[in-house]
Amino acid sequence: MRWFLLAVCLVVTPALGEEAYRWVDENGVIHYSDTPFPGAERVELGEVQTFSAPSVPSPAPAPSTSSAGDTATDLYPTFKIVQPAPEQTIRDNSGTLDISLEVEPRIRTGHRLELFLDGQSVDGIPRSTTRFTIDGVPRGDHTLRAELRDGSGNTVAESATVRFYVMQTSIQNPANPLAPGNRPRPTPRPGG
Repeated sequence: MRWFLLAVCLVVTPALGEEAYRWVDENGVIHYSDTPFPGAERVELGEVQTFSAPSVPSPAPAPSTSSAGDTATDLYPTFKIVQPAPEQTIRDNSGTLDISLEVEPRIRTGHRLELFLDGQSVDGIPRSTTRFTIDGVPRGDHTLRAELRDGSGNTVAESATVRFYVMQTSIQNPANPLAPGNRPRPTPRPGG
């Protein structure tokens, strides 16, 4: 209780002025006041301690990736490959790959999509759509990455690289309908 009173007094003391008095009553309780009391001793108050926090330097602005001064995350907060999913195995004997991207907001006018399969640019894809198909993807493991570029060719957004796998039945596998022994035989036409 005494410590509480002392703490309160120390907080209130600066408001009391520059003079303070301290005395102990017959019960041993310490008292503080701004008016003198018989038997009280004067307490010298020092300057009130204050604290000024050091100024925190402002962070440097993020580098601009666009001529308009917007950063990639400002232009396209969401830009990712949805299909194929990471580590997905695609079973397709024809090597057809369906690709789907999630882009928010929609691709801006003047920006174009670039797609990289195994690090090589894919030609012939629509430059402003988010769903398309490419053909001729061979069996094996592959990587896919997408970029959005502005009219000057600067990259304004880039997706994470997705690794996926294409599984195709071997032409040598007897279960493959395209295996040499399983190809359909032409049927002769009557009268031909």
